[in-house]
Amino acid sequence: MKNLFSHKTSEKLPRADDPMEELRDLLVGPLQSRFEEMRELMRDQGISPEEVSNILPEAVMIRSSRDQQIVNALEPVVEEAIRLSVQKNPRNLVDILVPVMLPAIKRAITTLIREMIQTFSATLEHGLSMRGLKWRFEAFKTKKPFGEVALLHSLVYQVEQVFLIHKETGLVLRNAVAKEVVAQDPDMVSAMLTAIQDFVRDSFSAGRDEELENLQFGDRSVWIEQSSKAVMAAVVRGNAPAEMRSQLRETLDSIHFEQLDNLRNFDGDTAPFEAAEGRLSDCLRTQFKEKERHPFVLWTFAGLLLCCIGVWSFFSIRNHMRWTHYLEALHEEPGIVITETDKRSGKYHIFGLRDPLSSEPAEIMKTFLIEKDKVKFNWELYHSSHPDFIVRRIRSILRPPDAVNLEIREGVLYASGAAPHKWIIESEKLIETIPGILGFRNEDITDLDWEQIGTLKKEIESTLFLFDTVSTTVRADQKDIVHRLSENIKEIHRLTQIFDKSVLIRIVGHTDSKGSDERNLEISQKRAEELFSTLVSDGIRPEIFIATGVGAKEPLKEELSDADGEYNRCVSFNVILASGQLPVVSGQLPVPGGQLQ
Repeated sequence: MKNLFSHKTSEKLPRADDPMEELRDLLVGPLQSRFEEMRELMRDQGISPEEVSNILPEAVMIRSSRDQQIVNALEPVVEEAIRLSVQKNPRNLVDILVPVMLPAIKRAITTLIREMIQTFSATLEHGLSMRGLKWRFEAFKTKKPFGEVALLHSLVYQVEQVFLIHKETGLVLRNAVAKEVVAQDPDMVSAMLTAIQDFVRDSFSAGRDEELENLQFGDRSVWIEQSSKAVMAAVVRGNAPAEMRSQLRETLDSIHFEQLDNLRNFDGDTAPFEAAEGRLSDCLRTQFKEKERHPFVLWTFAGLLLCCIGVWSFFSIRNHMRWTHYLEALHEEPGIVITETDKRSGKYHIFGLRDPLSSEPAEIMKTFLIEKDKVKFNWELYHSSHPDFIVRRIRSILRPPDAVNLEIREGVLYASGAAPHKWIIESEKLIETIPGILGFRNEDITDLDWEQIGTLKKEIESTLFLFDTVSTTVRADQKDIVHRLSENIKEIHRLTQIFDKSVLIRIVGHTDSKGSDERNLEISQKRAEELFSTLVSDGIRPEIFIATGVGAKEPLKEELSDADGEYNRCVSFNVILASGQLPVVSGQLPVPGGQLQ
């Protein structure tokens, strides 16, 4: 856009005497001054350094309060600046850090050496004593060094008071006092410590970095820890462990870090330092000497005795519970009656009655983790009247097919399912020999042989033999149907004899409606006799058949087309079942009594 405006405004305008100049002035003249203003604005769109200096601090503060983007942006710049400064002149960084770090390093090393000496002394003193052996076990159990455990038990101390003092003004910021301790005036203690510190420095020409760390008076001592802005003083009664100084140091460092701004800007108001009171209270520790115990040997013997009694009691109770639960399981087991139990010579004895069909007691014993050689059984044989056992005995006698289900209800045996006719008849006879059964109901048993008779009857009656026009000979393609029909007739004849019934098969010959009735009747009769001769020659008794020709009087299908007529040129079958024998008179089918369709 700036280049466009520059290009437009830098073009030369036509001369005043040019007629087009007047037209250009009329069209573009009012906008010419605006184009010039916009070009000047685009030239001066930058911000001056002075303006940036006015808004940058406030912008940094606002951005810093929102997120860490300022820190992330300045981090590589600061790191690079420090790296270049160290690379250029390392001495500058050394001069800055040495005055700060050297006193802290010296104090840390001194404290560490003192703690090592005290720990070593405690180890030599208690390492081989009876108490030392107990402490070694405690050190092993708690995973702590032995010196630390020995030091903790051998020293008795109490931190009575802790003071937090502002280093520059000497005023007490906060203090904490242990319970049941007469508190000292905090301001007086602070003034005393300041005076002693100044006295030591003046008398011994000590430097500013050399600080007073400990004051001893009687059985009390004052432990002092200092930072650049604060001083912590702890009044200790007795012999406190060296690790207490480390805690004081850590507590002071934490307070110094948390209250740094308040320490720098301290104006006499101690209210901002209330948060440090909790940390001071944590330093109020008390360690008491352990009470005297009974002799080690006595306690050891008593412990071993109690341990033995506990182990014996545990196993005794466990075995008793297992045995009790096992007996309860046997009582609930059908077919087992326990009359007596006893324990002799370390073995359990069980007396009672047991049905051979009941569960094996030795197998049940495995569930309760009882050893087999610990129990001896003394069983008397008997037959249980439990319904499950009765049914199992009945099944062993009747040997029913898998499809038969037996159930006893109120002394009556109910059978359901499917079985052959022979088994149904035999079961009715055998059930009378089984004691305890009041009756036998088998109405829900399906007779498989009778079902088979019905199936064969339907298959025989659905068989048709088709003939060509005027033909009385079975087609060659129906020879297999003749064989299957013959097998079905033999089977149905065998099955009906089982039920003491007779079977009569009516062979009916048919013709289509073409031709005279006399001629059709003759052809249909010959067709029926053709099938009769074929079946008899296959080994079937002739007395179970009657061959009848009906001509076109009994068509199987109404003749509406040639296909219907072809269907009626056939031989069909009708199966009749009846009780006893069916006499055949003059080739006619009688009407049998008790006929079963």
